[in-house]
Order: sequence, then structure tokens, then C-alpha cells
Amino acid sequence: MPEDQPHHRFARAAGKATRAFMDTSKEDAERIRTERGRLAEQQEQRRAAAQAEEAAAQRAAAERRAATPATLKAARWWWALATAIFALIAVAFLLAGLNAPAGAAGGIDAAAPESTPTGQFVLAGLAGVLAVASGIGTVQLLRSRRSAVGLLTGVAVLIGVPLIIRGHPALIALAAVLLAGAALLWWPAVRRSLR
Repeated sequence: MPEDQPHHRFARAAGKATRAFMDTSKEDAERIRTERGRLAEQQEQRRAAAQAEEAAAQRAAAERRAATPATLKAARWWWALATAIFALIAVAFLLAGLNAPAGAAGGIDAAAPESTPTGQFVLAGLAGVLAVASGIGTVQLLRSRRSAVGLLTGVAVLIGVPLIIRGHPALIALAAVLLAGAALLWWPAVRRSLR
């Protein structure tokens, strides 16, 4: 056999290197395909797990809504109504202050401060603050938060007791509404359903 020429050796070496490169490229491509498939499978598993968690959370929320006791539903409506009453009282005082006669005293009358426009505006502000506080408590109650009990009970006691002491029948009725709403919040079924 004739002796290999140098260019034949280079050609064989280049051919071996090319085959090695092609084999390595095929192995790399196969590894990449396998890795991509594995990553896609993991992503699909994560997506399926997230969907399962979301579905479970929705089912749990639906079960909580279905299991909501009637007393909690009544308390929610009760306090929504109380919030609306406070808002209406605030608007009534505000309109009374705006529509006060031109000759009315501009300052505070020591004998009847609520009869002056300034007194009407102060009462409108107080009723507005009560409307906001009971509104916040009502939203917390709608979300089944335990903190709603403290806030709404505080509003009921701080406003209801002084209204009873005043002795006016309309104020006593409003105090009774507030205190009955506070009593609803302490009902055992309501307390158990709050978190």
C-alpha cells in the first residue's frame, strides 16, 4: 500500500473531526429536545397545579358562602342599613345647614346649638364620620373579618348609649337599632363564621 500523503492524513483527520462534530451536534440536539420536553412538561404540571388550586379556592369560597349562617347575612344587611341611615342623616343635616334662613345666627347658640347653620354642619360632619366608620365595618363584615365586630360594636355603644340618655323617642329608636345590630354581631353563629 502506498504511503499516506500528508494531505490524505489531513483529510482523514478532518473527516473524523467532522463526524465527531456531527455526532456531538446530534447528541446535543437530542439533549436539548429532551430538556425542552421536560421543561414543557414541568410547566404544564405547574399550570395544572395552579388551576387545581384556583378551582379548590373557588369551591371553598362557594362552600363558605353557602354555609354562611342566616344571622351573619342578617347582620350584614342590618349594618348596611345603619350605614345608609347615617349617610341620610348627614345629608339631611347638611341640607338643613345650607337652607337655613338668612337671618339665622352664624355662630353657635348656647341655648340650641343644633338650630344654627354651624350646628347643622357640625352634626352633618359627625353623622358623616359615623357613616364612614360603619361603612368600613360593614365592608369588613362582608369580607367575614373578625375586626368588623369590634369596630361596629364600638360605633353602636359609643353612639347608642348617649342617644338613649338624651331621652328623645327618635333617638332611642336609632339607639335600639344600633345596639340590636351590635348584639347580632356577638351571636355565636356569627362569631364562628368570622376569621
